[in-house]
Amino acid sequence: MKRKVLLSFTLISILIGIYSFTTTTNTWDANVDKPLKEWIDEHFALLDKQLDELENSTARLKNKIGVPALIRQFKKARYIYKKLEVITATVDSYNARWINGPNLPKVEYEKTMAAVSDPEGFQVIEEALYGDEVIENKDFIEKKIQKLRFYLKESHRYVKSQTLYDWLVFHSLRMAAVRLATMGITGFDCPISLDAIEEARHTLNGIWEVTELFNTVLYDDREGYVMVRNAVYRGEELLNAAKNFDALDRAEFIKKCTDVIFRGVTLMQESLGTDFPEERIQGISVLNPFSKGLFYEDFLKINEFFPQKTNKKPSTDLVALGKVLFYDPVLSDDHSRSCASCHQPGKGFTDGLKTPLSLDGKPLKRSTPTLLNVVYQNAFQWDGHLTSLSQQFTEVTLNRHEMNKDALELTRQLNSSEEYRQLFKKALGSEVIDFPMVIAALEAYLMSLKSLNSPFDQYMTDRGQVSDEVLLGFNLFMGKGKCATCHFAPVFNGSVPPFYRETEFEVLGVPAKADWQNASIDEDEGRYTLAHAEPHKYAFKTMTVRNAALTAPYMHNGVYHTLDEVIRFYDLGGGHGIGIQLPNQTLPPDPLKLTEKEKKALVVFMMALTDTTGLTSPPARLPQFSGEYSRLNAKRQ
Repeated sequence: MKRKVLLSFTLISILIGIYSFTTTTNTWDANVDKPLKEWIDEHFALLDKQLDELENSTARLKNKIGVPALIRQFKKARYIYKKLEVITATVDSYNARWINGPNLPKVEYEKTMAAVSDPEGFQVIEEALYGDEVIENKDFIEKKIQKLRFYLKESHRYVKSQTLYDWLVFHSLRMAAVRLATMGITGFDCPISLDAIEEARHTLNGIWEVTELFNTVLYDDREGYVMVRNAVYRGEELLNAAKNFDALDRAEFIKKCTDVIFRGVTLMQESLGTDFPEERIQGISVLNPFSKGLFYEDFLKINEFFPQKTNKKPSTDLVALGKVLFYDPVLSDDHSRSCASCHQPGKGFTDGLKTPLSLDGKPLKRSTPTLLNVVYQNAFQWDGHLTSLSQQFTEVTLNRHEMNKDALELTRQLNSSEEYRQLFKKALGSEVIDFPMVIAALEAYLMSLKSLNSPFDQYMTDRGQVSDEVLLGFNLFMGKGKCATCHFAPVFNGSVPPFYRETEFEVLGVPAKADWQNASIDEDEGRYTLAHAEPHKYAFKTMTVRNAALTAPYMHNGVYHTLDEVIRFYDLGGGHGIGIQLPNQTLPPDPLKLTEKEKKALVVFMMALTDTTGLTSPPARLPQFSGEYSRLNAKRQ
């Protein structure tokens, strides 16, 4: 859980300014701006008073007897914030990351430079209050409370300065529902106290109190309003039924509460005739407001992850062309391999090797990741040094160890093929082929490799059933196992909800060999090599666990051959539990204490995330070359 850089509030302001010149609909209605700001003022005042009491109580603390009272005061403060967060975390995402971000150093990259900032906010204070040296850390806690109050005042000031248009409020409510489903009920915000059940209750209260402000302007069309009300009630019932953090039925909570809130808010927005700016301007949100929920295939707008400045999907012709290129060994220097050689469809678009082989047959440093759902991320390669698919394809194609292809030679060869020229003309309007056109086609093909229709997805969207063991595994994944605090739903990768604009990197302490005692850290320093930022030493990108049944071996170095081994590693507390002592390990070092039944259920759940339907068939044939390059045809059969 590295940095939590969300969609900047300045970006929202810019987009609002742009949009003011492009619409004549009800985008600028602000029916609840005044009462909502009064609600916000009230809650910020309550929060400031509560933090004032916490700060004073901390200063007066003499011994550990008073610590439980401090913790109760702290919890009251965060409960108030969980209500405010419904609006403020979206409208002012910049300060939100300092108010309630993870207790880990924040690392900002600018090319080969990295700036490291100390963490701030509720989670920092929580860890200090639950530690063994509260008395010794009194000054530290007081300073962190003061810093928290500073960021809260900044956030209050900024939110007050904005006009809270109806569309922005509805958008914030949807974001709040997604944040609750993907982070709130997983314990992401309270990893020490695990007070997620009570915090979720206050989030629901916040959602409902903001929703109620629209009561007087909805007139006769109240279907969405009623949906939100009933979903909040159902969510509270499920929270009340959970005796502790581990007991919450998270699958049911998402299906019957947060998904319904998401849909109900959209219906309210439609009933008021309020526009949806995110449908017209790229960059406002990756969430599709018209989706039915978190595990529906259309929930994330795939084009928002694509670098082109357009909301248009790639044409079927461009996707088909990209697929042909993906399978064509002409992309490698000696024509001995294609993209599909290392990303084999039958193996979940991986190669089944510990690490792939270079062109000269030597093992490379890192394992081959899956390409399924690869578009739903913001960083590429294990260390994240690439930020787009075009960079990914360019680097791999030109890399002397992987494809070693000269770009000009490739385009000369492709231009010698009448079939290829016609395919490019049909897809891109020009039969004169250049390297950027090749990259565009390959990008389009990878965008088509969506794998979001697994048996588990079908269950969550009421199109199928799964076993009780699968559901147990999911609830463990989202709860006790803490898996979902790094592998975020619905893609279960490191793209951080609810904005999904940043991809996380974790320091797990992965060993060089599968030793379970006195293990040694793998020598690959990961993201640290980019700018030598100490918090990211041995950090690697969080990959998706979807299709994990097909993508063994696992980890950046392929050290584990089975999912059972992977779960054992996490259950022991990562590297810390097998003798690797890293001061910057981001994975909690405490053992999870999973039972054998629970470990098996986690594996069964991940097996239920398998979906390669319609994605594994190769092209019927490859285009032929002519002239001086006709000799290549025999090598490509």
